[in-house]
Parts: sequence; structure tokens; C-alpha cells
Amino acid sequence: MGNSMNEKKIRLYTPIVIYVFVLIFFMGMYMRDMRTALLVLLVSAFYSLITCESARLVFVWSRKKYAGLTNTKRRLLYALKPGIPFLILVPALQEAFTFAVGYFPVNKINWKLLFWDYVFMVGLNVWGTLIVVGLYEGLYYIHNWKILYAESERLKRINLNSQYQFLKDQVKPHFLFNSLNTLASLIGTDADRAEKFVMEMSAVYRYLLSKKETELATLRDELRFLNSYVLMLKTRFSDSLQMTIDIDEKEYDFLLPPFVLQLLVENAVKHNVVSREKPLYVTIGSDASHNLIISNNIQRKRTPEPSERTGLTNLITRYQLLKKEEQLCITDDGEVFKIVLPLIETSVYEGVALAD
Repeated sequence: MGNSMNEKKIRLYTPIVIYVFVLIFFMGMYMRDMRTALLVLLVSAFYSLITCESARLVFVWSRKKYAGLTNTKRRLLYALKPGIPFLILVPALQEAFTFAVGYFPVNKINWKLLFWDYVFMVGLNVWGTLIVVGLYEGLYYIHNWKILYAESERLKRINLNSQYQFLKDQVKPHFLFNSLNTLASLIGTDADRAEKFVMEMSAVYRYLLSKKETELATLRDELRFLNSYVLMLKTRFSDSLQMTIDIDEKEYDFLLPPFVLQLLVENAVKHNVVSREKPLYVTIGSDASHNLIISNNIQRKRTPEPSERTGLTNLITRYQLLKKEEQLCITDDGEVFKIVLPLIETSVYEGVALAD
């Protein structure tokens, strides 16, 4: 629709521009009296109109034959087929119109002057045709480029969503696997705590399922989920796991990939000793640049648990898909493991599906 409107504007305004140009630079010198002035105005208008319309027809025919960006070269070459005859016939028609309105006296024909006037008309027609076809072709190119760009972005978005969905789907089995390992260790030692753990686990898993179509979630929702998850962990570790959350409430409406906080806490618990003698301290805070800062003390297990190393790899990949990997910072100095996690403003991702 937009391209059609622009073509109509070209069809309307281009003859006017060429008319003014021809009148000022070529035909104005022939105005000797009122009669010739009127004839010059009439002839110039006819020249401009027929030049523009013939050039437009050349473009329309070539576009019907070879449409699209990939056929630009073929389309322009094909335009020469009707274009060259038009460059000969249209000036002849313009000359005939000049005679018809009486600009050249029939009884005083100067054939030499007539020939050079025809050559001038051919040159004028070539100039006008190049301008008009160039405008239409340029507009057509831009229009098709926009369509291809929009399609490319749509396909990239589909690919992004499929990659992102794959990563999110990895989180749920990863979480389930670790939870079942925890549950197995509790069943043999404390049946009551195992039962409580199952109840908390079912609540947390409901949240995981509710986020399956969500690409980004608000920090507020993720903190609620994290609190439920931590309660589940405390069923097993009690005070051996110390969680401190100190985040400015103004950050609560910012976005982040779902399950990231849970994944990081789970990672800390999995790879470190968590005991009454050696409590694990996990802190989550924020800074003035809208970053979350998640850290924990390092007290690595002597016998590491089996790991597929999906946690941090998953996190990095998810931020790469969001074009935020440069702002993600992971440090490990042997005593403290720290991640600086960029939050995302809602306005930047207005089109991203959020959880209800």
C-alpha cells in the first residue's frame, strides 16, 4: 500500500518537475510573444507528460517480466527492449504534436532545424526516462528491501525463539534431575523433611511449567519463585544455607530470562559444601547500573557431583541470544564466585511475551 502511494506521488510530481526544468533551461528562450509563450507552455507540458508516462510504462512492463531484487539486472536489461523504440518514437510524437499546435509553420519548414530539434527531443527523452525509471526503480528496490528485511527479522526471531525454547526446556529436566537426587538423599535420613521437600518441589515445578512460553520475566516474579525454591532447599539444608537478598524495589519491573536466579543458586549448592560447620552464603544485590550481583563463598566439594556443565553455559547462551553477553560478567577469585547479571528495561523488549 505504501509503495503504491509513493508511485502515485512520483507519477504526479515528476512531470511537474521536468516541466519546470524544461521550461526554464530549454524552452524559455523561444518565448517571443504571447502566442509563442502559450505554445511553449503547451509544448513543454506535453513533452514532460509523455516522457514521464512512456518511462513509467517501460518500468511497469519490465517489472512484470522480472520482479524482485534478485532480478534487478535482468529487469534493467529487459527495459532496453521497449525503451530503445520508445526513445525513437516518443520524440517523433512530440515533434508531431509541435506541428499539430502550429509551433512550426508548415509552409516554412527548415529540415536541418527540424532534424536537430528531433535530436534534442531524443536527448531530452533519454534524460527524462533515466530520471523517471531511476526513481521508480529506486523506490521499488527500497520497498522490496524492506520486505526482505522484515522477513529476515521474522525468520531470525523464529530461530531465536526456537533456540531460546530449547534452552528453557533444558532447565526443567536439569532442575528435576537435581531435585530427585536431593529427594533420594532425604528419604533415607528424614522422611518428614522428604515429604515437605516434595510439597515445595511440586509448587516450584508448577512455576516452571507456567513459564514455558515466557522469554523474559520480571524480577519481581523471579524473586517470588526464588523464595519458594529457597524454602525447598532449606528443607534439606536448614540454616546451612544462608540467603541474603537486598535489591532496590525500583528494579522489580526490569526483566531477565526466567529461572536464571534459581539456576545460579542451584549451581552454588551443587558445587560447594553446604553444612553446619561450613554454611554457604549466597547474596543477591543490585547496583546503580541496573545489574544484579549474585555471589557466594567458595568451598568446593572434595568429590564433585557429576555435572553436564549446562548451568553457566545455558546462562551465557541465553544472554547471547538477547545480545547482552558483553554485559554479563563472571568472576572466580578462589574465595568468592560472583556474577554480574544485566537487567533489561521493559521498553527495550515490549514485543517479548511476559508471564501473566
